[in-house]
Amino acid sequence: MTAQAQGRTRWRGAAYTLPLVAFLTALFLVPLVQLLRLSFRPVDENNTALSGVTFHQYARVLTESYFYGSLGRTVLTALLVTVLCVVLAYPAAYTLARRRPGVLRTVLFVIVISPLLTSVVVRSYGWVVLLSGAGPVNRALVATGLLHQPAHLLTSYTAVVVSVTHVLLPFAIVPLTTALGGLDRDLHRASQSLGAGPVRTFARVTVPLSLPGVVTGALIVFALTMGIYITPLLVGGVNQPLAGIRVYDQVSTVYDYPVAAALSFALLAITVVSTSALGTAFRLWERRLYG
Repeated sequence: MTAQAQGRTRWRGAAYTLPLVAFLTALFLVPLVQLLRLSFRPVDENNTALSGVTFHQYARVLTESYFYGSLGRTVLTALLVTVLCVVLAYPAAYTLARRRPGVLRTVLFVIVISPLLTSVVVRSYGWVVLLSGAGPVNRALVATGLLHQPAHLLTSYTAVVVSVTHVLLPFAIVPLTTALGGLDRDLHRASQSLGAGPVRTFARVTVPLSLPGVVTGALIVFALTMGIYITPLLVGGVNQPLAGIRVYDQVSTVYDYPVAAALSFALLAITVVSTSALGTAFRLWERRLYG
């Protein structure tokens, strides 16, 4: 095929995908622009948006502890959940990657990704059932004598972290499994032939080469945790100091849409800056390691 023919083929392929790309871009940008405009609107005493431009909503987000405190707590929660997901995902992904293709590996992989096929509301409400006063967790604690009466496990920060970690864990396992499954096993044999034991081979060969999967999973989990609110709302209640719940409260209870929009954009900015910083740090580390 000549270069001219190849060029025509590429342009034809681009022409086919251009409408879809334009549609998806508009679907993302138009609501985002409208939300940005709303965040600069002033409000009256009834929290009704007025015409004009003001930075008052962003000033509130940055100066009122009710808002900026929730942003800080959200970042800390996202970091904690990300670390837990990566730590829990690594052995699961390693086991899946080391398994030879077959029925058992397929069954294990289906078990891992099956939560993604279930509504997040269902999975979150499952934790409500488990942690309720009459739920199996409290019954087991009372039956074993660890507690004399059911504890208030729901509406606690620990319950929020555990439930969010469970909901987002598959997003860390899948990219890690892909990264570990793509490793050349000859590298492990070469390491062991040079005198390195299994532990040293794992630490010096497997872990460094799997870091792209670790970073990918960490970025996905961190970004999703920053914006999650359904699970913390159902498990922890509306009083949890997380930015997503604060936005929900401003929209559903206070009806202050401009400040909700401003808080949403502050959350978006922090998420973009944090994920970009993590990605840049990894690229610099990788360049230093491999040259």
